[in-house]
Amino acid sequence: MLAAGALGMAAVAAVLAAAGAALQSAMSAGAAGLCAALFAVPGFYFLAHSRRLRSRDVALVHAAAFVRSRGTVRIEELAEELRASQEDARKVLRIAIEEGHVEGRFEGRDRFVVNSIVGREAGRPP
Repeated sequence: MLAAGALGMAAVAAVLAAAGAALQSAMSAGAAGLCAALFAVPGFYFLAHSRRLRSRDVALVHAAAFVRSRGTVRIEELAEELRASQEDARKVLRIAIEEGHVEGRFEGRDRFVVNSIVGREAGRPP
């Protein structure tokens, strides 16, 4: 919403700059053009940032769903699924755990076990 608001203000300022230019008022056109630029720059930044956050959330949910579907997964398999390095896959999985997308534990550096599987192995209900 912040990006939309900033870009909306930039659009309004651009229209005012065009109107100032059409009315041959250089000072008005210049001031409105400066305002358009000042609103457009952060507007595009906020838009790009929100897209990165959305992509990040999609990756976390996908990684968590992949791990839950397998129950026990090697980091190498997750890296192949995410088309990333093993270190990046490990980071994604750690963030997914921290944010509550999946629960489980690491066994060594290369294996992750989902909590429901952990409960079954210990003879407890999931």
